[in-house]
Amino acid sequence: MFRIYLFILIFPTILLPCESFTTKILPPIDHSVKDPSFSKFKKEFLNILKQKDVKRLDQVVDPNIHFSFGANSGKKAFWLEFELNQNPKKSTLWQLLEETVGLGFFRNEEGQFVAPYFFETFPSEFDPFTHYLVIGKNVNIREEPRKDSKVKDNLSYTIVRSEADDMEGNRLEKTSNCNWAKVCLPSGSVGFVCDRFIRSPLEYRAFFEKKKGNWVLTTFIVGD
Repeated sequence: MFRIYLFILIFPTILLPCESFTTKILPPIDHSVKDPSFSKFKKEFLNILKQKDVKRLDQVVDPNIHFSFGANSGKKAFWLEFELNQNPKKSTLWQLLEETVGLGFFRNEEGQFVAPYFFETFPSEFDPFTHYLVIGKNVNIREEPRKDSKVKDNLSYTIVRSEADDMEGNRLEKTSNCNWAKVCLPSGSVGFVCDRFIRSPLEYRAFFEKKKGNWVLTTFIVGD
C-alpha cells in the first residue's frame, strides 16, 4: 500500500488509457445568414449586448420567456433572476448571452433560431451529461494541466468525454486563466484541455422566435 501511495505522489499526472469511442465532428453552423430579417435582428441584438442596453433588451425579450425548469417564468422573474432591475450593467446576462449566440445558430423544424447550433445537432448516442464539444479549431490537448505542457493532440469541433475518474476537480492556472479539464479523446487517450474551449450541449442555450412580425428571445436556459 505504501509503495502504491508513493508512486502516486511521484507520478501524479500519469494518464491511463480510457475507452475509445467513435469520432464525431460537428462543424460550425450559422443558419442566421440565410434569413435576412433574423440576420438584421442578430446584428441589433449583439449591439444591445455590447451596450448593455436594458431598455432595448426589454423590447426583444418575450413577456413569457422560459428560463427555468422550476416554477419561475416570465419577463419579471427573468429580470430578477439576472439582477437587471437594480444594477443592470453588472448583470452576468450580457456575457452569457454574448457567449451563447456567438457559437452559431441552427434553425429547427419549428422555425426557431437556436444557439449554440450544436444543441440541435448533438448526436443522441452521446450522453450530454458526460460529453462536450471542442468549440474551436486546432485546440491543444495537453499531457498535463498547464499551458507549457507537451501537446498530445489538436482537435477541431470534436466531441470528447469527461473522465469519470477525475477526482481532482477544476485545476485553475492563473497564468493562462484556465481551468484544465481532464477529458477522454475518441482515440482512447486522455489529456487536458482549457475549459474555455469545451462546452456541454446542456449549458446555456437561446431560442428566438418570430412573433407578430418581430424576433424575440423566448428561451434562455441551462441544464436539463
